[in-house]
Amino acid sequence: MPAMKIATSVLVCAVVLLAGCEMADQYATFVPKMLRQPSTEPPAPEPEPDVKELVRAGADTLFTAHPTAVAVSRPHRMAGHGFSACVKAMVVGPMNPDPQPITLLVTIDHGKFTDRHRATSQDGCATESYEKIEIARLPNATRTEGGAK
Repeated sequence: MPAMKIATSVLVCAVVLLAGCEMADQYATFVPKMLRQPSTEPPAPEPEPDVKELVRAGADTLFTAHPTAVAVSRPHRMAGHGFSACVKAMVVGPMNPDPQPITLLVTIDHGKFTDRHRATSQDGCATESYEKIEIARLPNATRTEGGAK
């Protein structure tokens, strides 16, 4: 009889230790349900960002000069988290006064740009369909050196 009590005590202690060390997760079948870890639901997927509005608000930060003829593609969900979208624009280069076409691949996470780089053939921007957007013109401000006018 005392051997049965000792065996039962050892078994109960083992179950409590397993539950305390998080070894008894929600899928463990050898542990009673009341000792298992509660199951966690995966977070809801991030809603599709409004790429047109993001580009409209931050076009001057995406390109080296003020862009014209801006067009954006639909966002695509990336593996893991976030979205990517292609942005095309005509931009005046630092060495060439003629506007040149530029295509960028932008990464969007939680409604903000997190990365950008020139699109390559692997990015698939050449096969995307684009929607033109209007970008506000910069006011004709005179540039000053050293902050003095």
